[in-house]
Amino acid sequence: MPSASITTADASRFPRSKSVVGAGGFEPTASCSQSRRATKLRYAPSRHPSVPRREAPDGGIISAMPPRSRLSLLRGPLGAAYASALIPGLGQLLRGQRRAALLAVSPLLLIALIVVLNAASVGMVSYAATFAAPGRLAQLTLLLLLMIPWRAAVVLHAARGAEEDAGERRSGERRVPISLLLAGALLISAAPHAGAALITSRAGSTVDDVFSGFESASPGESSGPTPTPPPLGDRFTILLVGADAMGQRTSFNTDSMIIASWDRVGGWVSTISIPRDIVNVPMGNGDVWEPKINSLWPSAQRNKTLFPEGPAVALRRALGAMFGITIDATAVIVIPTFRQLINDIGGVDVHISRPIFDPSYRTGDFRGVTLPKGNWHLDGDCALAYARVRKAAGTDDFNRGGRQQELLVGIRNQLAASGNILSNGLALLTALGDGVRTDLDQALLPTLAEGAQAFDTSHVVSAQMRTGDGLLRYRRADEPSPYGSVVFFNAKRALLLGARLFPTPGTRPYGWPVVKGEPALGEESLLLPSPSAGSSATPKPTPVKTPLPAGPYQSLATCNANVPAPSYRPAPDPTSAPSEEPSGDPSAEPSASESPTPSP
Repeated sequence: MPSASITTADASRFPRSKSVVGAGGFEPTASCSQSRRATKLRYAPSRHPSVPRREAPDGGIISAMPPRSRLSLLRGPLGAAYASALIPGLGQLLRGQRRAALLAVSPLLLIALIVVLNAASVGMVSYAATFAAPGRLAQLTLLLLLMIPWRAAVVLHAARGAEEDAGERRSGERRVPISLLLAGALLISAAPHAGAALITSRAGSTVDDVFSGFESASPGESSGPTPTPPPLGDRFTILLVGADAMGQRTSFNTDSMIIASWDRVGGWVSTISIPRDIVNVPMGNGDVWEPKINSLWPSAQRNKTLFPEGPAVALRRALGAMFGITIDATAVIVIPTFRQLINDIGGVDVHISRPIFDPSYRTGDFRGVTLPKGNWHLDGDCALAYARVRKAAGTDDFNRGGRQQELLVGIRNQLAASGNILSNGLALLTALGDGVRTDLDQALLPTLAEGAQAFDTSHVVSAQMRTGDGLLRYRRADEPSPYGSVVFFNAKRALLLGARLFPTPGTRPYGWPVVKGEPALGEESLLLPSPSAGSSATPKPTPVKTPLPAGPYQSLATCNANVPAPSYRPAPDPTSAPSEEPSGDPSAEPSASESPTPSP
């Protein structure tokens, strides 16, 4: 405030004590004399009587700067710098620089507008899936890094005048160097972009690894420009494989195989588990794979001359020929990755219909496994045990396929609702990159993601084959087999099951075994097809064979039984009675797959 000049006559109203300055008022610039000449007085404002005073160069007294309010500090250069570090342009707005604030925040507003428009156009899930296309995540990482200099420029612009503002303080006051305070603001502004760039960079590496297929020399290796993917048809079918190893190890066995098919017209999802001990599977080219089906993958890895297109193509063509369908892609997940995936998404909800106790289960630190009946929220170890156990009472290689299908639905539900996905994002990306591979075309992800988002569990139909159901049987006691315990299938009825489970898109599928009220195997064509899942003419869908109750789900503290290992008692290979036929019809003509020719 400018000083005010008045005469001593006017000053006579004030006490002549120097304390008048402390109270805020007028102070003479020199000692008052008895002369009649006017003496200049200076107005020394003060907000509090305790504000210290100091001598002016001309002998007068001036007060120190009054303490600033919190709002004035926030509107100061340093406060504005930290405000713009949190939100671009906020510091400029606090200092009254509206045009500068608009320019500072405009890049962020532009990016937000693009995201909102694209998400509104194709859906948020589909739009997010587009970033899995080759090179998109690398571009996003570069954009995030380029935003760091922009954020720094905004912070420095808001901090202009900070040095002059700091110089107005008392020279003897101890303070943090202004450069250090500005460095803190710059760090705050850069941290979100650097962290997001780290995540997108890791995500890009994970996507490259996951979609590297099964034959590339190293994860992420590209053989050339990305080809244009074939258009996604009315039905998409994928083979899901659970294995105990990956890479070039010859011990790689496909112990779990599930065919999942999405009818894009009717909205149905059909799944079937393939027993690993099935033999004599047609290869689709006139040949037959005589050993167990779970040995086809490692054999194709070792014999590239016989299987030039690789093990994934060989396996899905064989299973496709078995059911008379086309399988479009293959995805493989190894056992440690499955356990880590469940943990990273926060566990999975399952309904256990009967108690499971298997003292022989030995995986990791487990000394037997016990899973009580009820609705339970399982961690990775217990979910893995639920998927793998096959020696407990009432469990075997066949019905564990149904439990694995149930876990797939639970994982999908958890992925849609879990808050742990973001908090464990880096760990999840690491697990996926280390143990998941697929030859699925990345460009199909947006469409598949959209379908997964609209997934309806009431439109899931599952099939579980087992011996004695007219489709499968064990070998007879008089049938020699060099492959140990094996399972034969009826080729004709397997094709009928394929037509039942994977019918023409828009037609209602039916599961297996047949339940009351459903048509018998081979009689499905007598019913009219349903036009679509959303049409009023669509019949009410058959629910999943083992539906997941609504809850509540209690967390299972542990499923480790901690019991001694039982004494090993070798059991003879299971066999079928001489009269048992997989066709279920003694008069049916046996197929070639029912009479294997043992290989030496």
